[in-house]
Amino acid sequence: MTKLKMGDSGYYWCAVDIKHALDESSYLYLSVTAGTPGLWVDQQEVTGVEGGHVSVLCQYNEPNGRKSWCRAGGSCVEVSSGKSGRSEIKDVSSEKVFMVTMRELNREDTGWYWCAAGELQIPVHITVTQKTTTTTVTTGKEL
Repeated sequence: MTKLKMGDSGYYWCAVDIKHALDESSYLYLSVTAGTPGLWVDQQEVTGVEGGHVSVLCQYNEPNGRKSWCRAGGSCVEVSSGKSGRSEIKDVSSEKVFMVTMRELNREDTGWYWCAAGELQIPVHITVTQKTTTTTVTTGKEL
């Protein structure tokens, strides 16, 4: 959804048609407000390479409330815990930002995640690409 107006606020139904399985769906209320958002990210689509790392900056207006990084359908890492597995989250409250770093990426890390601050959430899609290798071959003249 782009170019939303305050009049677009309301209830929406979001569904995914999955062949040969139960469909996934959710009913949600979308609130479109004027002014600075309460939560935003520096990038909503991030690409990394196998074995590398990606970082996402989650900026917020309200300093109170739980801050976390979650994988859709998976687990969350909270600022209070700081680290879980290969994901680390650090809050710089003076700047009203928390940074999430995912290390030692693998292709299975590709998917939807979200930053959360209090009741607010914003989605981020992470794509992990295959690491490419380059081989240089030098040939010479035979004598």
